Amino acid sequence: MVVTIDQIEKFMGQNVKDEYGRIVGKILTVFTDVSGNVESVEIAYNDFSLERVDSERIKLTPDGVVILADWKVKAMSTENKLDRVRRRIRAVEELYRKGSIPGHAYEEIKAKLEAQFKTIKEEVRKVKDTLRRRVNDLEDQIIRLEKDISNLLVLYMSNEVSESSYKAAIDYLRDAKARNVEEKKDVEKHLDLITKLESEAASTHRAAPIHTTVKEPAEAPVQSEGPIQVQIIET
Repeated sequence: MVVTIDQIEKFMGQNVKDEYGRIVGKILTVFTDVSGNVESVEIAYNDFSLERVDSERIKLTPDGVVILADWKVKAMSTENKLDRVRRRIRAVEELYRKGSIPGHAYEEIKAKLEAQFKTIKEEVRKVKDTLRRRVNDLEDQIIRLEKDISNLLVLYMSNEVSESSYKAAIDYLRDAKARNVEEKKDVEKHLDLITKLESEAASTHRAAPIHTTVKEPAEAPVQSEGPIQVQIIET
């Protein structure tokens, strides 16, 4: 979806969130082409950290601008490529089995798909590594938040922090943990989907086709007239 400067300029200077409801930062400026289509935005994560975010990561919702995670954009792009090559491999194999396409056309299309699948497999490897690293990072964050929650509970139960301070802190910690858990499940879902699509494409690719020839219309059979019967008349 193309995002234009007219759609996004009203959000400049405001906090924007990610898909999981966490505040990402403030949009400081927008970079566009001559048509006014957004190419990227500059986001301030804090007073000393800036990041240029490409337009493919920007999503407009009724609640405002949402910034998609970089890992998710890469995962969805890879899933789309895998799904397409999987369906095309399956289609050409099925057509060849049925004799709907000649052998020379099958070999040419198959070679092209094999080259595309080989290229995609390298992309898949990199994306899966990215997703696994993100899962590990989120697991570490979740463990850290659980430790923080436990420590705060001890301080509260020992009457070392007030109830108001406890509630303000515990709500933030629990919310942060819930959002990290939600993202972790999302990453794992995409990792499983990519693995499944890759496996299906590979199994279809390895399947040995049944060699057939293109079916031609059968000629009409010649009707045999059979032997000529001769009747002898006695006189």
